[in-house]
Amino acid sequence: MPSSSTASKLAGLDGLAGAKRLVTALARPDSGVHAVLFYGAAGSGKRTLAEELARAWLCRQNVDGACGECQACQAFGRGTNADFLRISPGGLSSWIVLGDISESKGPGKERPVVPLKTFFRTGPIQSTHKVALIERADRMNADAANSLLKTLEEPSPYGKILLTTDSVGRVLPTILSRCVSVCCELPDERSELASPEAWTLARGAPGQAKRIMENWSAYEDLMAFAEVLIHARSHQALALSERFQSIAEKLETSDAAKREEQVEGLRALAEVLRLKRANPEWVQRVVQAHRWMAGNANPSIVFDSLFIALLQDRAPGPEAA
Repeated sequence: MPSSSTASKLAGLDGLAGAKRLVTALARPDSGVHAVLFYGAAGSGKRTLAEELARAWLCRQNVDGACGECQACQAFGRGTNADFLRISPGGLSSWIVLGDISESKGPGKERPVVPLKTFFRTGPIQSTHKVALIERADRMNADAANSLLKTLEEPSPYGKILLTTDSVGRVLPTILSRCVSVCCELPDERSELASPEAWTLARGAPGQAKRIMENWSAYEDLMAFAEVLIHARSHQALALSERFQSIAEKLETSDAAKREEQVEGLRALAEVLRLKRANPEWVQRVVQAHRWMAGNANPSIVFDSLFIALLQDRAPGPEAA
């Protein structure tokens, strides 16, 4: 029997041996699972796995995964399958809000998205199931998370829900308990497509390493910035904060919101400082700033406070001695 389109797609992913076995099992028509959460480091392959499982669940010829040839599979590949809904953080706050999950007449609906519950109100049009993918599920606010929980507790007979997150600890335990959780582990060996430096900055995440390689000049700017930072003095803190923000805006190659670019900038700065063997306390301060930004703190306050603290408390690493 020829391999399915799903099998071919999964075979092309680096690492993820355990996650790929689970996806293969979950993709079968008789799996009986209605909600799956993929978690792991940024760039580990969560979204690719989730999209492949979505395609298998949509496929009209599914035996051991998506066939890749039926109307549902073809429409999914073009991004036009009416039975697939993608929900991701948006707006200035970069949150998934109540209006993304349930019809909401109150404030907080930041952009036009078909609410999840409206989407599931009718059966599939061209596919076997209706499938919703909620990206970065840790960015749901409390109202959205509680509304989703009700849908998970009373699933539609034709509805399937997929979630992804980099921060599984930020997802409600009650949501986790109603999903099959799939850990997206990182590969043991470096991808041949990534340079050693990009692989180090990505902390072994293939997708992240690929994005870094595609935008290497911006990451070179960040490494040059880190060298300046290591030798800087306290009066330069605010100027360095502004310079860092302009570099961070160049790091993402996708259509990421500005806040996500800033979050990636802090993550990458922490890795560059590790690479340059800067003071470990500096690295911890940057990691903490990254957590604050991920938690929706004000970017200007976070950046200014960070660089003031670094340069006032400066205890240079080996390269600044």
